[in-house]
Amino acid sequence: MNVTENAGQPEIVFRALDAGGEFPSVVGPLVEAAKRELPGRPELEPPDEGEYAAKNRGVLLVAYLGRQASATGGYRAFPGDPTGNTAEVRRMFVRTGARRSGLGRTMLAELEERAWDDEYGQMLLYATEDLAAARALYEMAGYRRHTDFDPKDDSGRLAYVKQLNGQAN
Repeated sequence: MNVTENAGQPEIVFRALDAGGEFPSVVGPLVEAAKRELPGRPELEPPDEGEYAAKNRGVLLVAYLGRQASATGGYRAFPGDPTGNTAEVRRMFVRTGARRSGLGRTMLAELEERAWDDEYGQMLLYATEDLAAARALYEMAGYRRHTDFDPKDDSGRLAYVKQLNGQAN
């Protein structure tokens, strides 16, 4: 469990979850709120137990503000990169009442730090055009559009990539 303190902000506690057992019970209310707000998003479904398994070099986090689960986020090895250098951000969501508090930025930074510690060189994430606030957050955090990773389906998802070693794409 990691604790982050921001001056004048409530304490944020990060806790890694067991995707199979704990995820539904701990963040079920968050997931249900996300599904109501963003209907039809498959990334908001509970993960398969294997998605964050050791072979996928990933982690699934929940961030607590006070005692309330307020955000989720995780990463795994991106299956489209045979080198294993790319971590894919998955299931990132901030509870409506916790938005604009810096929690999304803090969650993203925590994921990046853990991915760097897990020896990933870059992070990849997806957003759709209608998620303007999320895309702005990613761009402010140093993510850049990367069309090579855009899905070839009709999902409308846009790929964003950030080098974790601080070098530009």
